[in-house]
Amino acid sequence: MGRSGYPLISNGPWPVLVGISAFAMAGGLAIWVHGGGLYAVMFGLASLLVGLCGWWSDVVCEATYKGMHTSLVLRNERIAIFLFILSEAFFFVSFFWALIHFKVGEISYGYKWPPLGVSIMDPFGVPFFNLAVLLCSGATAQTAQGYVKAFNQSYLFTEEYYRSKKLGVIWFFVSVVLGAGFLAVQIWEYTECKFSIADSSFGSVFFVTTGFHGSHVFIGVVFLTVAMVRLQCGHFSKSHNFLNVWAAVWYWHFVDLIWIFLFVLMYWGASA
Repeated sequence: MGRSGYPLISNGPWPVLVGISAFAMAGGLAIWVHGGGLYAVMFGLASLLVGLCGWWSDVVCEATYKGMHTSLVLRNERIAIFLFILSEAFFFVSFFWALIHFKVGEISYGYKWPPLGVSIMDPFGVPFFNLAVLLCSGATAQTAQGYVKAFNQSYLFTEEYYRSKKLGVIWFFVSVVLGAGFLAVQIWEYTECKFSIADSSFGSVFFVTTGFHGSHVFIGVVFLTVAMVRLQCGHFSKSHNFLNVWAAVWYWHFVDLIWIFLFVLMYWGASA
């Protein structure tokens, strides 16, 4: 580590494997949209998951058992997480901008929005229910983070240690269940939709935006699950950082916020 405060990480195969897997998935998707099979996509996805799991397990080992995550490393990781969430926010801003652009254009020419033939769900039905589910999951995730802080400040094998650990795991589990429930309801909503991604600009923006948001919810569920398992394993005990929990909860709040904008602009705004 020397005097810099930054550890020297040993070389591993994971960056190369992840890069090849991502390229295989992109090429497989190009093959699939031109009438080919999904074999290349599935191979790329499987190898990508293997690479990511191996890479992340190395990071967990470096942080928990090898003591490589110094204060300087943690500071840079927090900055990286903020920048990552900011980049994701602008990613969704582009979709919201497209939605507003199409809506204003259609209305300014005297056309109906959503276009004729596109029938959306009542915004205060299933979409509002999903909004309530996500907001509740955000509250439970924040509660879990509070117990992780208490757990992190408790000495080993004390009553407070076991109590905070148990309650933190429980609230994380509730958050994961709520997130999985949101995804299940969204899949059901897709099956009930009376329009497709090919039905006007509204259909394209609707499915692309909600689909990408659903993928982010899935990533957030995995993020929270990893934090829950690590908490159960005692990785955040006294003197160990809990950056994983902090990052997972902040990412989950970002997912909640995006769905609020989605609800207002995509569902409520479309019916207004």
